[in-house]
Order: sequence, then structure tokens, then C-alpha cells
Amino acid sequence: MSRTSIAAVALIALAPVAALATPATAVASADAPHARKAAAKFKVIAKVNMTEAVAGEDKIKVKGRVKPNARGEKIVLQQRLDGNKKWAKTDTAKIKKNGTFVLKDKPSRGGEREYRVLKPGDDGIKKGYSKPMSVTVWAWEKLGYMPSGAKNAVTVNSGYIATEYYYPTIQTETAGTPGFIEYTLGKKCTTLRGTYALLDTSATGSTGTIAVSTDGAVRSTYNLAVGTIAADEELSVTDVFRLRFDFASSAAPAAAIPAIADAEVLCS
Repeated sequence: MSRTSIAAVALIALAPVAALATPATAVASADAPHARKAAAKFKVIAKVNMTEAVAGEDKIKVKGRVKPNARGEKIVLQQRLDGNKKWAKTDTAKIKKNGTFVLKDKPSRGGEREYRVLKPGDDGIKKGYSKPMSVTVWAWEKLGYMPSGAKNAVTVNSGYIATEYYYPTIQTETAGTPGFIEYTLGKKCTTLRGTYALLDTSATGSTGTIAVSTDGAVRSTYNLAVGTIAADEELSVTDVFRLRFDFASSAAPAAAIPAIADAEVLCS
């Protein structure tokens, strides 16, 4: 047999093999662009960076991943406040090349809430949600703006301490007259903070005291004189139901007005 005949026979023998290989390769190539269509809906996995936050101070971050990969597409952070049925949009972002995302929120008010992440449907794949994530947000509330309980000879007003103007201040109505005021916290707060001092209108040589009690027990007493300032004092009020302040001061001619400035409680 000549060399030409042998070559022809070899080509005929290899032809079925090539015919078998070509469709398989074509199928594999065709499947790649349609891999996402195999999923019925998007799967969203998310995790929040904290379960407790302080309104106006802390930033909540929610990180996670979407499957199948939807890089460049929009992802949505939703939240639902305690007592609400509807979810509200909080933030949006684009999914990164590796399928991950980062969403953020900086709460402005306190309260219990839930977060979840939504990946809208696209290209025949149904939308998907992450599992809800619960977060307790605490907020600083001014005592002067909160309703008080029982009180006597104490008012919410304004005043100067060391030449600085404060509003609101919790103070006695009349120099040299003792008094008290109560606030119900309802076991919803964790911290009390404030500045304790005599107002600048107090006479030279005057003195005063402010006692802080929680649920009937004295927790702290501030002995004050002109020029004495206990600034930004903090006290734990976790599980406290009732908060009380007792004021006393020297009378005329060295009469004083003891006051609490910037009194705030951290509550949920």
C-alpha cells in the first residue's frame, strides 16, 4: 500500500473520534454562561457586626455573600423596628466580584430592631433574603425632656455653671430650699450621666448636696461648694425602675441653688 493510501485510511479512522469530541466541547462551553439559571432563587448569607449599638455613635455593618454570584448587581439592607410589620430600605450597595457585599447603617434613635438583606430577582432567578438579625439600639435621652414623677421644690430650667450656659438643668426652685424629683426608668436604661454643681447665682460661701438614689437606695452623694464641679459623672442604672434626686443647700445669706446639667440616661 502506498504512503498516500495509508494516510487516507488514518484520516478516515480518526474522523469518528473528532465527531464525538466536538459536541462534548460545545456543550461544556454552552453551559458556562447559563450556570446561574440552575438556581431557583438567590441565597443570601449575612452577619451583623454587633448586637448592641448606641444611637448616633455606633455604625452597624452587615457583611455577607450572595449565591450564585451576582457581581455588580444591587443588594439592599432592610430594617424593621419593634412593633412594625413592614420592612424599610436602609442602605444599598453593589455586590463585589467575589460575590460578597458590605452594607451599613448608623441608627439615630433607640429601640429593638431587625435587619435583613434582600437580593432582588434577576435573569430568571427569584429574589432571596437573608435570615433576620436582631440588634438592640440604645440612645441617650435628656432627663429634662422626660416626664417626671413625684417632685417637690425642684424644676427643670436653665442656668450658668462656671460661666457656661446649660439647658435643661434640674435644679431647686428657690435658693436654700430642699427638694426632690423622681423619674421612672422602667428597667429600660443602663447608664446615668450628668454634671453636678451649684449655679453661678449661688452666694459666695454657699454649699449644697445632691443625692442620687435608685429604687430607694442612695447610690451617690455630691457635696458641692462654689467652684466645685463634678463633671460628666456616670452611674450604672441597669435594671433600675425608679430614679430619684434629693437636693439640699445652705440658706440665706449664703444661699445656693444646686443643679444637675446635661442629665441623660442611656435607654433602649
